[in-house]
Amino acid sequence: MKQDQPYEQHLQPYVVTTRRNRDHLNLQVDTDHSLEVLQIEDESNAEFCELLNRSNQDAFGGPQDMGMPLWVLLDCGVLPSGVVGFMLPQEHTPPEIIDKLDVDEDYDGPVPVSEYCGCPTVEDDCISGFSLHSQLVGHGIATRTKALAMVIYGARSQIGVTQFYNPAIRVHVRFGAMEVLTHRPAVHTHPEDSFVYRVELPARKTLVNMANGSDVFGDSTLPEGVGWEFDPDNEMQQGRLSRHLQDGGRVWLIPPGWRATEEGCELHMVLE
Repeated sequence: MKQDQPYEQHLQPYVVTTRRNRDHLNLQVDTDHSLEVLQIEDESNAEFCELLNRSNQDAFGGPQDMGMPLWVLLDCGVLPSGVVGFMLPQEHTPPEIIDKLDVDEDYDGPVPVSEYCGCPTVEDDCISGFSLHSQLVGHGIATRTKALAMVIYGARSQIGVTQFYNPAIRVHVRFGAMEVLTHRPAVHTHPEDSFVYRVELPARKTLVNMANGSDVFGDSTLPEGVGWEFDPDNEMQQGRLSRHLQDGGRVWLIPPGWRATEEGCELHMVLE
C-alpha cells in the first residue's frame, strides 16, 4: 500500500502537547519516521496549530456545526493529553490542501494532513475520542492516525460519539467491534443522528503496526449474535435498536461497519 503513496517518505508523525504532558505520553514509538513533539509553550508552533484548527473546521463543517473552536482544541485536545497526527513539508503537500487551509506565503513550516484528539477518562487507560480526520482521503491515513494516537496515549479502550451517517465508522471498526452504548444521546448537537460507542483496542504491537500502515485491522474476533444490516433512515429499525438496548440487549458494529447505498447508507451490526 505504501508504495502507491508518493508522499509516504515525507509523511511525519507529530503530537501537539504541553511540556508537562511529555512525561505522561508514550513518545518512544517505533514508527517509520521520528515523532515530532510540538509544545504549545513554543510560540513558533502557533501557526501550525492554526492550520490544524482550519483543517478541523474544514472537515467538520465550521464553527456553526461541529468544527472545533481554537479554545476547544487547546482545552480538550492539547491540555488533557495531546493532538496526534501526520504532517508533510509544504513542498510535498498536495496544492489543493495548501489552498484549502489558506497556508500563508510567509509560513515555511510543515502542514498537518491528519488529526486525532482524545481526552483521558476516569476509567484507567480509557480515552474519550472526539475528533478524527484526514485530508489525504482514501489512503488509510485516518486509520494510521487513530492507531498512533492510541499508542501515544497508552489506551486500552476508547469511547466516543459518532453519527450513523459518518463514513469514519469504517475506520473505527478496524480497531475492534464498536459496542453501541447509548442510542441518540439527548445531550448532543445532532442527537437524532448520533450514538455513543465503545471499542476494546488491540495490543500495542498491533497498534504500532497499524500506525505504520503494515496492518489494516486490529482484533478480528467478532461478537456472537444475529447479523443486521441497519438502515438509519428507517425509523422502525431505529425504534428496534432503542428497545433492544433499553431491554438490556447488546449491539456491536462490525467490519465493514458502514457502507454507502443508493438511498443513503447501511451499518453492519450484530445483536446479542
